[in-house]
Amino acid sequence: MKKLRYGLIGFSQGFYATTYTEALLQRKDVDVVACCDLGMPSDYVRECASTTAEEFCLSLQVPLVSDLNQFFDLDLDMVMIATEVWEHKQYTILALEHGCHVFVGKPLSFLTQDVEEVSKKAEEKGLIVLPGQPLRYESGFIEAAEKIKAGRIGKPLNIRLFLNHEAMIHQAWERDPARSGGPLGTFGVYLFDLIRWVTGQEFAEVFAYGDNFVFSQIPAHDVVQIVGRLCSGTLANLNLVSTITWPYPFVLLDVVGTMGVLRTNYDNYQTIIQGPSGASLGDIKYSPMGTQEILHFVDCCQGLASPRMTLEDMLKAAKGIEAAMTSLTTGKKCVLR
Repeated sequence: MKKLRYGLIGFSQGFYATTYTEALLQRKDVDVVACCDLGMPSDYVRECASTTAEEFCLSLQVPLVSDLNQFFDLDLDMVMIATEVWEHKQYTILALEHGCHVFVGKPLSFLTQDVEEVSKKAEEKGLIVLPGQPLRYESGFIEAAEKIKAGRIGKPLNIRLFLNHEAMIHQAWERDPARSGGPLGTFGVYLFDLIRWVTGQEFAEVFAYGDNFVFSQIPAHDVVQIVGRLCSGTLANLNLVSTITWPYPFVLLDVVGTMGVLRTNYDNYQTIIQGPSGASLGDIKYSPMGTQEILHFVDCCQGLASPRMTLEDMLKAAKGIEAAMTSLTTGKKCVLR
């Protein structure tokens, strides 16, 4: 099997940049060729990644480059984009133009136009773009999606999704909604994609309400509640809470169906199904969610797997995020088309 030549672009999304690149060192079918810091100052990189680009590359024993022309001259097969979110589109398209498959840190974008432009270029070049969405690799949600689609709880009638993640406030770019999307732009892909994925249904309309309660550093809502109606009529309640700063379950999902209720969260049993005959508990959960998506990306590039998260999925999530943002601004229901 051919060894794939991999390179990293950017350190702004520090967890993606360092953890995912380190994970690829364990793949015998990957050569980590170089990292590009885009000429960003060491203080900026350390703030984002808790290390400097120089220190990180030294630990990996790979070259550090700052010039993108020099970077793409290294005959790369695939790259990861871990820049500021608002820059994802431009660097993804640039990598595609240089013949590289691309993995992009979550979210690829919170704007539908960006995703459409990336999709057009990826189709033109015949290359893979895998948008980041770590929860698609979490075993409890995988099992939940399978059981719901198999009809284990009948037709879904009502869904409650609770997402807790402390607001991203540590870097200036994260605090700026124009650069990060704010909490809703950053984490909205979880909300909208999870519902679509586990039910196989699309959103028809949304109404959103939110406020800023804790993080005054962010000129955006840090708590958002969204009521959605799916095309089947199923109602969904999506809660984003980025104000909890103490240990609390990351994600909680309840799906009420005509034949039972399915529950899953990130910290306990894989699933719990309750119905007339009693309760059924899934296995205790251990799911190394984080780096699974970059390893899956390599499998996709090798032709061993198909992307678990597609650009079409990302486009639908971005449409949901935009609709929720419009509803927050106007105070009115927003219909998705």
